[in-house]
Amino acid sequence: MISYRVTTSIIAIIISVVILYLLRRDHLHPRYAPWWFMVVVGIILFGMMPSIINIIGHVLGAHYPPIIIIVISICLILLKMLRMDIDRSQRERQLRRLAQRMAVLEGEMNKKSKLIHEKQQKDK
Repeated sequence: MISYRVTTSIIAIIISVVILYLLRRDHLHPRYAPWWFMVVVGIILFGMMPSIINIIGHVLGAHYPPIIIIVISICLILLKMLRMDIDRSQRERQLRRLAQRMAVLEGEMNKKSKLIHEKQQKDK
């Protein structure tokens, strides 16, 4: 039977390799890599030393300490989702402003081309 420590180590190694692959292929922005490597460190830490969970659970008064991992994971997922929504909102705002600037420039360009066209018509 394979030890849970070996299993968590294999999972952490696989996730690390996937993260590095995505970084090298430019599918994952380098700014997000530290977040995912922290996840890997957490997997290794809690997998290799499960007594940490028991200590944290005892300090927090949890009757079933492994639930702490689930609660922490859900909190981190929610924080990650909030950060993603903030980033998406900023990008949408930038895109909207860019579209507005482009519309203004197109309007000015159309005005100038009309003036040039009218001037050419008068000159004929």
